[in-house]
Amino acid sequence: MSHKNSIFRLSLIATIVVSNVVIANQSVSQQLDAVEVKGSPTVNHTRNISNLRELLATRTDVNVGGGSVSAQYLSIRSSGQDRIKMVVDNTATNTQSWYHQGRFQLDPVMVKSIKIDKGTGSASAGIGLTDGAIRAETVSAKDLLNNGRSFGTRIGTEYNSNQGINGSLALYGRAGNADLLLLGSWNKDNNYKAGQGYVDGVNKNRQVNNTARRQGNYLAKFGYDINADHRISTSFRQESFYGFGQDRFEMTFNSRAGHANTTKRTYNLEYTGKNIGFARDLNANVFHIHAIDDRPDYQSDNLTGYQRLSSTKTSGANLNLTSEIVGDHLIKYGVNLHKESTASQNSFGSIKGENKSEYGLYAEGIWSLGKMATLTTGLRYDHYDLETAGKVNTNRVPLVGNRRVSNGSINPSAGLIIDVTQNLSLHAKLNYAGRSPILASSYTVTDNRGSIDKARGLRFVDNNLKTEKVRLAEIGFEWKQAALTAKGSLFQQTVKNFYEVKNSTITNAGVLKTTGYDADIAYQWNGITASAGVAYAQPKTSFLLSNDALNVIPQGRQWRTGLAYRFEQPSLEIGWLGRYAQSIEYKTAKRGGSVETQKRVGYGVHDLFVNWQPLNKDNFNINFTVKNVANKYYRSHSQRNAPVAPPSPGREFKLGMNYSF
Repeated sequence: MSHKNSIFRLSLIATIVVSNVVIANQSVSQQLDAVEVKGSPTVNHTRNISNLRELLATRTDVNVGGGSVSAQYLSIRSSGQDRIKMVVDNTATNTQSWYHQGRFQLDPVMVKSIKIDKGTGSASAGIGLTDGAIRAETVSAKDLLNNGRSFGTRIGTEYNSNQGINGSLALYGRAGNADLLLLGSWNKDNNYKAGQGYVDGVNKNRQVNNTARRQGNYLAKFGYDINADHRISTSFRQESFYGFGQDRFEMTFNSRAGHANTTKRTYNLEYTGKNIGFARDLNANVFHIHAIDDRPDYQSDNLTGYQRLSSTKTSGANLNLTSEIVGDHLIKYGVNLHKESTASQNSFGSIKGENKSEYGLYAEGIWSLGKMATLTTGLRYDHYDLETAGKVNTNRVPLVGNRRVSNGSINPSAGLIIDVTQNLSLHAKLNYAGRSPILASSYTVTDNRGSIDKARGLRFVDNNLKTEKVRLAEIGFEWKQAALTAKGSLFQQTVKNFYEVKNSTITNAGVLKTTGYDADIAYQWNGITASAGVAYAQPKTSFLLSNDALNVIPQGRQWRTGLAYRFEQPSLEIGWLGRYAQSIEYKTAKRGGSVETQKRVGYGVHDLFVNWQPLNKDNFNINFTVKNVANKYYRSHSQRNAPVAPPSPGREFKLGMNYSF
């Protein structure tokens, strides 16, 4: 590898500090070897993966909760979904329709690659990236066409013995410099069975109530290569989750049941270019995201005869450039714009919710310090304007109070990578970021507590509200020796002016400090791959936590093990995955102000899998998986800790196939 290529590699790694790139639908042996960040990870859809929980199963530092696909709460280093960003094709929204369901709804069949940012990002990471991000790129026709072909089709389906079936169809083609992809997928899940020993409070058996959901997802993507250096593309993506269930999908009891439909549509226009005079690389996009949640309107457990229609809208634009300066140095710089709003209507009428506008400016230098070291330094300025809906009395007359806040912050970042030897590198980073309050979920603007003055989405802003400030200090290493790879890091993240909502007012709660570590080791020799990993994050606060899964989720130490063997003839891979969590106790606040001790129970779960390519080519694949082999009854640590929280699925037999032609 040339020194210049090494600088580029290290600059990317410095930004994310050796966060793994997980290539969608890979075999385990391929996933464990993907520790170098590369520009375009290889597309590999040989395995059938139906949800984010399966897509991220080999990560120890990322955890996903149980329940239906609408209720999978995701966490990174004990930070919950309200503090994490999901960025898909450079589009993102921080607002959701209803906080009692998972915020991240992405169909893995659409994904080309997925990358995890852990903790506070560098200056170039984006607006308000304080606790990590999931960055995904969707597949395009160019990714799927090979061997000079101009048209192709990909079909896939999977049957799950635990009450599920799914399928997908993709059509893609190329004509001249233009390419087009049309992709659709569906998923039908009935209430699944939990492990041995679980008795559902509603069904009085192992079948977990309120876990049945349907999906209908679509992706249309058009691209045109102006020439070898310039490309424009536009895409439309829709994720739709629907079905009959109770109002809060993260819980299993029967309450306010009805048909609910949550649909998110994303429109994106993107330009990528290189060798543009002053800039080596340029990426720009504009996007709009519209999410709608439609369900029966309840007030105090009584149907009103109306529908509750809640919506969020997000519009944004990004301009990111990279320029070469003297020697082997690079500078990254750009602008980010973001605007979000909420609204809801039901028996109370149509009510405008909250809105927020943000913009950010950044510059980040990547400096070559000889052949052994690379330094990154960055500076970022973010500004936000937030307007809440305010509070009203029972007659909908506005109350007097502060509804607006506006603030900006300057935050530096620095990173250093030292190549001690050809096999060993050390890294360190110190990143700062500011974060604005997120909007109340649109559902809560009208709420369901029987009186409009009780709606939780109607809020004031503390006159003395301070912007949340976050600092991440991290050190780590990466070592490679022949077939053996090891890496690890120690970190401490401090959040000052932590936001909380108290008496329907956005205010500051205090300080959150999270200390932890993560490490992974992998060995690959001929057809054998063995791996193990551990991750631990311990949050401590100057205030009492609430028992929800939105911001901070204390978890036990997480472990992962894996072993796989790949045969050449026949083309077959067999393997085992293990995931373990240690028990943990912590304290939370109860309603009324008292303190409650929470205990999460530890567990160990094992999966077996077989991947077979009957034609000895990767275009036809048959997958067989046994998940939760021992039929363990357990709850993920990445969800609300309560008896009504859904346990994870029990033993499942999955048979899937996918064929490209």
